[in-house]
Formats: sequence, structure tokens, C-alpha cells
Amino acid sequence: MTLEREIIIEGNTFKITVSDDPKALCSAYAEGRAVIGLWDREKKEQNLSPASYVVESLDDIDDEFLVRVVKRRKGLPWLIADTKRLTIREFIKEDFRQIPDEPGGGENEAAFFNQECLRDYIRCQYGFYEFGIWAVIEKQTGRLVGKAGIFPMDLTGPEEFLRVIKENDTPVELGYHIFSGFRRNGFAKEACKAILSYGAEAISPKVYARILEDNDPSVKLAEDLGFKLIARTCSGSSRPLCLYEWNWS
Repeated sequence: MTLEREIIIEGNTFKITVSDDPKALCSAYAEGRAVIGLWDREKKEQNLSPASYVVESLDDIDDEFLVRVVKRRKGLPWLIADTKRLTIREFIKEDFRQIPDEPGGGENEAAFFNQECLRDYIRCQYGFYEFGIWAVIEKQTGRLVGKAGIFPMDLTGPEEFLRVIKENDTPVELGYHIFSGFRRNGFAKEACKAILSYGAEAISPKVYARILEDNDPSVKLAEDLGFKLIARTCSGSSRPLCLYEWNWS
């Protein structure tokens, strides 16, 4: 079965090929179209390459799904959330120009300074996980005011943390960095609240946060968001690290 679907994005019409025929999928992909594979669990060794998205039923395909499939194919950023003052979306490679080199950006901060590194992050992180660190945009000005998101948790961390998360197979972590010129505006709380709501439905109902015990602003923010302290490093550091947990309820 092969059929065509259409979706309008920002005034432009895009065609999407949906098929269980690899030849039809390859042909449409070669023409630059987005493609969706139709998977039949009764068929052994079914080949739906080059489809990155596969469904079992046409009922699984709604307009939101089509928009995301097309945007991923065309390299357009997914919209993650809209709040009163902020738009949270995937990064685009041109964003690197607006990212300042300042403390507090995290160990992977260098990936965002360079256009090529940011391009690779977008391709690999979003393309594989479909989540990660996202751009936080102030609606009124269109300025990039920070970054925030959810990312896979490092499972080589302190033993005190591993003991309490061992029952969670794929733990994820909240991270954020509001640039220094835009702090004290409540952007971090507004962005993180929206991200947690999105994450609970699209990623995981449980999210962790690792925070240095003496980082009072981040501790207060985590508590305001509903995070609960579940573990603390006991030795090996003059600045204890705390593990917080947030559960959707």
C-alpha cells in the first residue's frame, strides 16, 4: 500500500509518502519528500528503509505527527513549548552566534559555540533521541535568552545516585542555563515548567536534576518546580552534589 498525505507548514505545502513498499519509500525519499513506513508485524524481515518513522496503522498519523516528520526531514526545528513570554524550540545551527561564553553553561557548552559542532548536535541528538537541550527564545524581542531541556542522564555518576535510580532503565535529567544578561526575570522557572510538562508526555514521567548543595538559586528553583531531594554525595568533594527527582502527578 502506498498513499500520499499533505501538510501545510508556515504557508508551504509538503507531500509525505506513506508506504509498506521499500521501492516507493526510496523513490519518494530520493525526490526529497518525507516518508513514513507502514509496518506489518506479520511480515518477517520487512524492509522500510529509508523511513525514519514507522507506524502500524494509518490512524497513528495525525497532523502533529506529519509536521514533525516533515520538519525532521527538512531540517526545521521542532516547537517544544510556548509560554506567555517564551518559545522553546530545537536549536538551529545559526543560533551559535547568540550563545555567550560564560560560566554555568555545563560540560557540553562547547558544542553550542561552533556552528559545525551545533549542527552535529542537532543531527545526532535530536535525530536519535528526539529530545535534548533546546533554545529558549523571548517572544517579544526574538532574542535567544538561554537554553534548557531534558537529556539522558550520565550513569557513571556517584554511587549514591546510582543506587536510587537503578530501577529506572532510561533516566533523564533536566538542565538549564539562562544567559547572564537575562537573569532575574523568571525565565528559568517559566521554561523549565513548560519543559517538564512536555517531557512528562513525550519523554518520561520521571526527571532528575543534579545540583551542587550550595547552589541556592538552583536548589530553590528545583523545589519550586516540585523536585524532591532523594540522594546526596557523602564524600570525595568539598561541595556535595544533590540528586533531586520530579514525578508527573
